[in-house]
Amino acid sequence: MEFSKDSEDGEICPVVSAIESVGTEARLLVLHYLFDGEKGFNELLRVTKLSSKTLSLTLKFLESKGIVEREVVSTRPFKVIYRLTEKGYDLKPVFDELGRWGKKWNDSLVEMREER
Repeated sequence: MEFSKDSEDGEICPVVSAIESVGTEARLLVLHYLFDGEKGFNELLRVTKLSSKTLSLTLKFLESKGIVEREVVSTRPFKVIYRLTEKGYDLKPVFDELGRWGKKWNDSLVEMREER
């Protein structure tokens, strides 16, 4: 498998496409917490420690990609919950493997980050 963004036949590499869909710190945080089950906006705000604007944009992006779904539970008071779709839950084994890899190589990864 070639890992360039665009191949000669015009197709986008699936690895690049997947990373572009989930590869920001905010998206990774939201997905991490939603793997444990559905959450309201305020709960996600509290646990992720993201700004309201960043969380809102992140959730909208993940929803547009079909990874997260939004449900309005009540209008008075207004309450919305977010949950992973089947597509979102399919990312769980990928996260688990990435976590194992990160634990194994954490020391060298931290060194690389500090060198930047």
